[in-house]
Amino acid sequence: MAEDRTRLLRALKRERMHIDPHALDASPLRVRRAFAHAWAPADLFLEQLDPWPSGLLRYWLATPAGHIVFSTAPTAYLPQGLPWFGGELPAVARIALADLIADPRPPLEVCAHLLDHLLGSQGREDAPWLSDGAGATGRLQALGQHIRRLARLGYGPTEPHAYFAWALAGYWLDRQALNIADPHIERLLRTTLCDERFWS
Repeated sequence: MAEDRTRLLRALKRERMHIDPHALDASPLRVRRAFAHAWAPADLFLEQLDPWPSGLLRYWLATPAGHIVFSTAPTAYLPQGLPWFGGELPAVARIALADLIADPRPPLEVCAHLLDHLLGSQGREDAPWLSDGAGATGRLQALGQHIRRLARLGYGPTEPHAYFAWALAGYWLDRQALNIADPHIERLLRTTLCDERFWS
């Protein structure tokens, strides 16, 4: 299992993580010092993804869309994608290098938006996300509708996309704190997306 996880994380790094070639040179000195070589941003972010279930990583890799670009531009999810060296990267979570070393929550939340879109419609532009009540499979659609209902309860952000990002990032950063703030979503994530058995 550990070998499978290592293989999946390496594949994510190789196939889905990119760094703007000018990002390090254009960054403040403190950011340049934090990264000894070009792939260090991906390595740092992969440490945050390490506890994710292999099934979720496998789903991400099997989906045609879904990239992460490390940049000096503001951290944001770009569902329309991003031009990239004469081509196009579909469904991009853009992460500012400064955010990556300052606070893990913004990068995790923007990655949660990416997953929300991939789980809802495989990242197709202008298609619904999981938290809209959609799902790339029937099982995911049922989960998305449940998440949408929980967002309306007001334990966290009430806008569904923001709610899912807040919850998923919170689950990985401090599951106990999320359980106190919103026990319903903590239990749902623990028994579905964050549980290896859900993916098998």
